[in-house]
Amino acid sequence: MSAASASSPWYKSGVQFSCQSGCTRCCGGEPGYVWVTELEIAQIAAFMKLPPDEFERLHVREVYRGQKSLRERKNGDCVLLGDGGCGVYPVRPQQCRDYPFWPEVLKSWAAWEKEKQRCPGIGVGEKHEAPKLIELLKRQADA
Repeated sequence: MSAASASSPWYKSGVQFSCQSGCTRCCGGEPGYVWVTELEIAQIAAFMKLPPDEFERLHVREVYRGQKSLRERKNGDCVLLGDGGCGVYPVRPQQCRDYPFWPEVLKSWAAWEKEKQRCPGIGVGEKHEAPKLIELLKRQADA
C-alpha cells in the first residue's frame, strides 16, 4: 500500500464487520491456502491434544520451500472445519483472525463489496477504524 493510499484509503471512515454465528463461508467451499507458522502448528496441536509432528502429518502440507498450509477436504473446506464451525477457533491461524481484512479484500470498495456477497458479516456489526486496518495491512505485508 502506497503512502498516498494509506493516508486516504477508501475505508477512511471505517468499515463494519462481525462474524455471524454459524457462518463458515470463509472456511472453505473452494481451494485455497491457510498459511500456518511453526508456532501456530504447535498451538493448534496443543489445543487438539496432539503431538505437533502428528498434527502436522495429519493436517498440514508443505506448499513451497517450507511454507505450510492447512490441508483441505475434497470440497475445499478447511480440514479443521466441523459441523459446529472451526474446531480450533480460539487458536485459529492469524490469517483466519485477520479475515476479511486482507489486502485483496481492502484494495478497493469494489473488492470489499464483492467479498460482501460471500460473507454475511461484512457491512454489519462492529465498526473497524481505518488506523487499525492500515496497521493490519502493514503487519501482513511485513510477514
